Amino acid sequence: MMKAIIAAVAVTGFCFVNANRSNASIETDFIEQLKTPVVKVSRANHLYPSVMMAQAIVESDFGRSELSLDANNYFGVKGAYNGQSVTMSTGEYTSKGKHYMTAAAFKKYPTVEASIKDNAYLLRHGTLTDPDYYAGTWTNNALTSTDAAMALSLTYATDMNYGNKLNAIITKYDLNKLDGSASSGDISSKINASLNKQLGGSHNNSVAVREENSRSKINSMPKRIIPNFVFNDNGATKINQGDSVIQFNSLPLERIVRR
Repeated sequence: MMKAIIAAVAVTGFCFVNANRSNASIETDFIEQLKTPVVKVSRANHLYPSVMMAQAIVESDFGRSELSLDANNYFGVKGAYNGQSVTMSTGEYTSKGKHYMTAAAFKKYPTVEASIKDNAYLLRHGTLTDPDYYAGTWTNNALTSTDAAMALSLTYATDMNYGNKLNAIITKYDLNKLDGSASSGDISSKINASLNKQLGGSHNNSVAVREENSRSKINSMPKRIIPNFVFNDNGATKINQGDSVIQFNSLPLERIVRR
């Protein structure tokens, strides 16, 4: 009896380990399969590859969802693509966070890469009424991939925890390594974005205005503030035209300096 129990436990453990290995293989293979097109398309559109990969994982369940298998739709994008669509049951959330099920038309793509490109186009061009709707995901606006992921909460999905889910996936599968140079993005733009955010400005302000706000005023100060003659006990007979002189009203400058 004891031997039978031990054998049963051994078989169960073996199956469990194999199942975990199988899942790990599916997850790894999925990331490897999408890595090249995701990185290429994301960088071309100034988006974070890690965020786009996390989206594909969450929306398609590593390519195992019915929508991804039947329609090559890896991002849960609704509508029609070149007139092609499929109707699927989908879970949504109310403004109060209550979950419910409904039917909706989703885009049907000819290839996986078409799905990736269309998702990037959506993030870069927003909606018909607001082209900057997803501007928080752009590398020149989001200082980190974490910020970009959080910007998708309540915009891309009705799930209030969507951004947290994406960041959890990014951390679990170390997806930040996909960002590479894209994670640093346009350093100048990111500095300006950070300053602009602190100053309470809009990301639509002109580059010239942002640069003026961020430029140190010390750098614009004349090199020669006080002419050499003020330190000369013998005085001076001439001040060159264009010399910058600080005015100290009627106080003797020599006394001020010596004190």
